[in-house]
Parts: sequence; C-alpha cells; structure tokens
Amino acid sequence: MEDHRNHGVKCWRKESCEGLLETLAVDDIDMKIIGVLSENARMSNVNIASKISVSEGTVRRRIAELAKNKVIEGFALLLNCEEAEKCIKAFMSMEIADSNLQSVADELLKDHEHIIALYRTNTRFNLLCEVMFRSIIDLQEFIDRCHKIEGVIDLDVKLVIGSYKMCLWTGI
Repeated sequence: MEDHRNHGVKCWRKESCEGLLETLAVDDIDMKIIGVLSENARMSNVNIASKISVSEGTVRRRIAELAKNKVIEGFALLLNCEEAEKCIKAFMSMEIADSNLQSVADELLKDHEHIIALYRTNTRFNLLCEVMFRSIIDLQEFIDRCHKIEGVIDLDVKLVIGSYKMCLWTGI
C-alpha cells in the first residue's frame, strides 16, 4: 500500500482525509487522479492524463473503477459563499425530548435546502444542526419555526463570524 499523505487530497465531507486514504485499495496513479479531482472535479480526462503523464483511456478506466468500487462516491459543487458575502452560517444546538427525536429530525429535514448537516449528539442538546441562509431574517424565521416544533425544549444558536479553516463544501 502506498503512502498517500503527500498527495494533497481534499474531501468535501471531511476537510482532511489523512488516515482514511491509507485504508483505500488504490495505487499511486489512482491517488494522483484523486488529488487532481479533489482540486477540480470538472477537469477533463485529457487534462488529468496530461497532468499526471498517463493516457486519457487510463484516466477514464481508473475513474470508472474508483466509482464502481465506491472509492469515489460522486462529484459535488463547492460554493464559495464567503466571496459573495451573502450567506449566514450558524450552528444550532437543540435539546429535544427523547420521544420526539426522530419526528423533530424529520420535521427539520423538510427544510433541507437550508440544512447543511444534522447530527445526533450525546449531550443534553441532542441534535446539532448546521444551517446556511441568505439573510439574518431568514435565519430568525427558521429559529422561530424550530421553537414551534413539538418536542423542542431549548435552542442555542451560534453564528459563524469567521473561519480559521474553511469548510470545502460551503466555502465558509
């Protein structure tokens, strides 16, 4: 198994894949392809091939095989909302009655276009909701709706006002 730590691969689900990559059944060429795709998933097979000094057919076959083996799950659009300066990102810790946990999660996910992630946690605030909105007014309306959901006991909202390491998916 190759040492993949120096390939500069970025994952949209995790900002670092270090440790994970060593467990994948991929060789150095696969890792070079993954590294290029992690920087620009829209790059053509011809350009990838040129960049890593293999044939276009090799790149095409390797990407197909990586997808077939579920090493690559898909390609995602990465938005840079920070540049647009139009997005409000927040984390909402929610205390939910245990008997209502699933129904509250289901209700929240009806507003899925604003929810980046929804996690169950092991604290008093047993749901963690990561959200993005175009305005603070939209966020406040969402918070107000959350307060009205049966089973919601308490909410704690934290606005993101800056980042030291940006989320590759949201750009914030």
